[in-house]
Amino acid sequence: MQHAKLMKLIRIPTLLAAGLALAMPALADTYTAQPRGSSLKIDGTSTVHDWSVESRLIAGSMELKGDLNKPGKVDATADITISSRSIKSDKKAMDDIMHAAMKAEENPRVKFVLKELVAKGDMKFDATGDLTMAGVTKEVKFPVTMEKTDDGMLVKGVLDTKMSDFKIDPPAPKIALGAISTGDEVKVTFEWNTRKR
Repeated sequence: MQHAKLMKLIRIPTLLAAGLALAMPALADTYTAQPRGSSLKIDGTSTVHDWSVESRLIAGSMELKGDLNKPGKVDATADITISSRSIKSDKKAMDDIMHAAMKAEENPRVKFVLKELVAKGDMKFDATGDLTMAGVTKEVKFPVTMEKTDDGMLVKGVLDTKMSDFKIDPPAPKIALGAISTGDEVKVTFEWNTRKR
């Protein structure tokens, strides 16, 4: 009899603790940019040859909550910035033309703010957010994958877009007297290396 009463007394706080755990919201995991291991590459075309520019400096942070492998909307936030002038090629003349087209002096940062993240299973997602470039903000949607690392998360994605969507005139070098023109379509590929905080 005493044993039954004791077990009942033990069971009550255990059940209360379990109930509280279910009632409390899950804590979000916070990730911040690593100083190394990130890259953003922009590939485009011209009438002469294909071209690409790259930055290895991606700053920002994100918060993720819940089961990332469960299909459906994920409780997530992300705020990412890249210095416009950190996006470079191996040719200074091209960089000067590109930075002028991006209005880098007046708009020193490219910025992305996540609005929605939808899990598709197997750590694959559709991301929707506001991308700001050259002072113009446009909503974009693109596929994303995530890979867990030893101390954080590696986020990868690809976005196909147009320079004209951000009111950027595709550059045409003056030295060629307009003979060289740049295609409007570009492909943005990124790998963002983050550390769990």
